[in-house]
Amino acid sequence: MNKIKRWWTGVSGRLVDDASVREDVTARELCRMMKRCPVCAGDFDEHAYAHFAVTVLADQQKHRAMNFIDACEEHRWEEARRYQEFETDRDALVAYAVRCNTGRLTLLLERSPFEVYESDRLIACNVLDETSGYRLERLVARSDWKRLNGPGAIRDIPVYS
Repeated sequence: MNKIKRWWTGVSGRLVDDASVREDVTARELCRMMKRCPVCAGDFDEHAYAHFAVTVLADQQKHRAMNFIDACEEHRWEEARRYQEFETDRDALVAYAVRCNTGRLTLLLERSPFEVYESDRLIACNVLDETSGYRLERLVARSDWKRLNGPGAIRDIPVYS
C-alpha cells in the first residue's frame, strides 16, 4: 500500500485516503522542511509552490544529478526544466519554485527517497532575485501552482508580475 501511496503522491502531489479528505502531502512536507518562508519569514498564507523539475539520484547517474544541481544553482532554468526523469525504485532530486505572497520566488531542491520510512530532505533553499525569479516563473504554467498551506485547498493562486 505504501508504494501505491508514494506513486500517487509523486504523480499528483496529493494523498487521498478517503473520498472526503484530500491532503496535499507535498505542501505539508515543504512547510515542514522550511518551517517559515525564506523571503518574508512568515507563515505560508497566500504562498504557492510548483513542481519544476526532477531527476533520478543513483550511483550510476551521479554525473547527471550534478549537472541538474548546477543548472538549478546557476539559474539556467530552461536547461533545468528539461530534467523530468522519475523512477519509483530510485531516490530523486526534486526542484520546486515557491512563491511568497510578496511575489518573490525561492528555489528549493529536495532529496526524495524512494524508501517510505525515510523523510524527504531539503538540500538547497535559494531566494531568487527579481529578474531570475521572473524568468523561472515564466516557465511554470499557471495551472501548476498549488497552495502551500491548508488541507488540500487547490485553487487559483494569483500571479504576481
